[in-house]
Amino acid sequence: MTRDLKEDFFRLDGAWASFELMSIRRRDDYLKPFRVLRCKIDDQVDFQAPAPLQTKTEATVSIEIFGEEELVAASGLGPVHAVDNAMRKILEKHYPQLSEVHLEEFDVRLMHDVGREDEESGAGALVRVLAIFADGDTRWGTVGVAADILQASVECIIDGLEWKLRGEHKH
Repeated sequence: MTRDLKEDFFRLDGAWASFELMSIRRRDDYLKPFRVLRCKIDDQVDFQAPAPLQTKTEATVSIEIFGEEELVAASGLGPVHAVDNAMRKILEKHYPQLSEVHLEEFDVRLMHDVGREDEESGAGALVRVLAIFADGDTRWGTVGVAADILQASVECIIDGLEWKLRGEHKH
């Protein structure tokens, strides 16, 4: 158990918002402001096209908010941007303050566990995504850890937006 907590701590290094959200979400009185149900990403890279037109990405996101499921699609400059745009289409209608939130830094790292020989390495390793968000007044960091880079990225975005909304019990 101690090793698991230590691993979690190092995975959360620099991402105190995600760490605090983990604690807050365990409270009986915490009302989650939204829940991402599904996310589909269509990403196409055309290496023959001119640089600004090489990537076309669309994301479709299903979010449960106030007991209702909403489905929306958006495009962006890559999968993370497309998912962020789609989530904001839904969430900013209900939480206009999220329009103040901007992603400032985004860092992706492979997680290697040197103590385990059966662990995948290289492109098959766990991915840790660290994101830094700001709203003009404060900055906060979030983290996502998964075998899939897009899943880890979406976890970061969810935590970044939910962190801004923490403590608001509108529902």
